[in-house]
Order: sequence, then structure tokens, then C-alpha cells
Amino acid sequence: MRAKDRFRALCGCETMDRPWRFETVGFWTETLRRWRGEGLPRWVSSDPRAYAYFHFDPWIPLVVGDHRQPGVWPPIKRVLLRREGDHEIWRNEHGGDEKIFADGHSALPHLIRSPVETMADLRRYLPLLDPNAPGRFSLRGDRALIHLTRFMDWPLGILFAGLFATYRYLLGLERFMLTVYDAPEMLHEIARAWERHVVGIAKRLAARRPLFVSFWEDMCYRNGMFISPKAYREFITPYFHRAVQELYDTGVEFTLVDSDGDVTKLIPLLEEVGIKGMMPFEVQSGMDIREIRRRHPRLVIFGGLDKRLLAQSREAMEKEIEEKAVPLLRTGGYVPGFDHAVPPDISLADFRWCLKRLRGLRP
Repeated sequence: MRAKDRFRALCGCETMDRPWRFETVGFWTETLRRWRGEGLPRWVSSDPRAYAYFHFDPWIPLVVGDHRQPGVWPPIKRVLLRREGDHEIWRNEHGGDEKIFADGHSALPHLIRSPVETMADLRRYLPLLDPNAPGRFSLRGDRALIHLTRFMDWPLGILFAGLFATYRYLLGLERFMLTVYDAPEMLHEIARAWERHVVGIAKRLAARRPLFVSFWEDMCYRNGMFISPKAYREFITPYFHRAVQELYDTGVEFTLVDSDGDVTKLIPLLEEVGIKGMMPFEVQSGMDIREIRRRHPRLVIFGGLDKRLLAQSREAMEKEIEEKAVPLLRTGGYVPGFDHAVPPDISLADFRWCLKRLRGLRP
């Protein structure tokens, strides 16, 4: 099967010649650093390069928004503001100020100041989400990816920040929670701008026939959603539903949401708005993809295998594969892989073994 046909079969929960190869959402920086001492070439220094090196299935990712910024244009340059002992304070890619470790080791940044605190701040910020802003998609990398669509039979995907993620980027999590009660109209104004942003960009790119759209959300933690289903239906559902339906109307065939944590209560809300797939199903947050499949037989599932078991032993990982990946592949609509990025306690040899094992599976 060609890459695009295989991806279409995956999204339709149809029979495939073999599983889609996307065994992890990424790699810790410390993991790639460790593996260079175990034989990994030095040029494999980022997730995209690792995807190529390990022969993940090819696709064309056009990144508009992601886990760093909500899709602003022009880009906000990351700037070091000051140093405080073992930490550094940076103005980040979405315009907020954050504290990180000065030595660069992996950890969630601590937000000190959000870019939007007042309605005046918001009205200054929202033009950055204009889908028709002059120069958008003019960067060399974007132009090269768009050019690839002319002659490569690979699925094109547009990557957006989701609406909840956009609320967090602009307001910060705590301010967002308070704004639900103190200034709900501010959230609705952000949501209207987000909807215009997503739909407008999809229409601009419709001629390139994007096959799928992925939304980065991260709106859950180990105990569930950050907001109630009631708040979700008020501040997210109407905008998300209209945007997703517009995407399908422009020719997009598949939509996917990336959210960590316990997504049990989130999945039905996503299905209500038309989302068809999800990743990565963190086991340490209680996610069991066998139960997810039982409850949601048409949801396309990426990941869900406990990465911690590979660090324990190959035998433990083999048991995980047999108990989860093998039965899910029989149902269709499943991409076997880890439940999050690969941590540095996994050796390169064990990762190679796991890739070989997973790629030997057949539906």
C-alpha cells in the first residue's frame, strides 16, 4: 500500500497490509544525548530527524501551532530576559514569561506572566492569529513542505494548537480558570478568533488537499480534565464543532487530538464535535487502551503502551505488546506505540528491539 492509502485505511478502521509506523510522539533531549553514546549518529538531534532515522512512516507536517505556541504570525522570538541562580527567565514563543532550568534539562516550564491579562492585551494579541496575515507560510521550511505535496504521495497534515491550549497560551491555566467565572466574554472572544484562525488556514491550504488535522490540547492530568464537561460544552464545544465540520467541508478526512492525562471524560466530548482519533493514552494516568476500544469502537487510537516497561525488561514489554497491541490491531484503527515520548532510561538497543517487535505485528 502507498503511504497515503495506508493512512486512509487506518483512519477508516479498515484492513491494512501492516500497521502505520509511528511508535512514539517524540524523544526526550536526554534520550537522544544518551543514545549518541550508544551509537546513534550525531545528526539525529531532533524528533523529525529521529523519525526519519528510525524509518517512521512518511507524512508532511505543516506546523501552525503546537506545544510551544498557538499559531502566531509573525513568530515571537524567544528571548532570554535574565538569570536567577539555577534558572533562566525567558520570553517564550507565545509571548509569556517562563522560568526554566539553566542547564536545559527536561522539565515543564513555570509560567510567570501570561501575555494576556486584560481585554486591551487581548485585542493587541488577536491579530497574531489572523489566518491571512501577510507572510504566513512564507518561511523557507513551510514553502518546502508545501512544495512536497506536489510530487510526494504522503499524507499532508496541518498541526494546530487546540482551543483549550490557546486559552492556556494567552491566559495561563490559573487565569483561564478564573476567567470562566469572572470574564466569560473574554473566552468567547478568544474562541471566535481561534475558530476563524483554524478555518481560515484550512481554506488557504485546501488546494494542497490536506488529509488530516491534528490539535495539540493537553487539557487533562492524571485525575482527569482541567475543566468540567459543563464548562467544556460552553467554552469549547460550539467553536470546536463548527471548526471541525468546516475542516471536513474543505476536504480534510481525519482529525486527531493530542492530550496527556486521564482522557476518559474528554473522549465523548471530542466525539461530539467530530474528532476521530486521539493520542497518546498515558498508562500512568490510568489509561487502558483495551477499555478505550471497548467504549469507543470507532476511535482511532495512537499509542497506549507503557513505555516504563521497556526500561524494566524486554519480557515486561513483550507482555504489554501481547496483551494490548495484538488485540487492538485486530479491531483496526490502531497505531501501536508508546504512551508518550521516549525517556532516557530506555537504551538504544532496547528501543531498536521494540521497534522490530512492533513492526513484525500484522492486523
